[in-house]
Amino acid sequence: MRVSAGVLAWGLHFTAIYAVTALACARDAPGAVPWAIGLATLVAGALAAAVIVREWRRRAAFEAWLAASVAALALVAIAWQAVPVLVLAPCR
Repeated sequence: MRVSAGVLAWGLHFTAIYAVTALACARDAPGAVPWAIGLATLVAGALAAAVIVREWRRRAAFEAWLAASVAALALVAIAWQAVPVLVLAPCR
């Protein structure tokens, strides 16, 4: 479970931002999308960062090092998913 914690945070973020965007566009509320994606990104990023910090302290063990590395990649993916909200209109 420790190794997949970062990927789980990324997966929840991915699901949340697309679900919120779909619901907001269906209900004609595109103004809520940037705020919801920003909040989801902060929460998921904090979770991934917490995994990185917790596991990096025990990096002598291979499993801890791997968990921290996977969480770091997940943190990059979480940030990358938030970029389109800065560039594109949410409901097209």
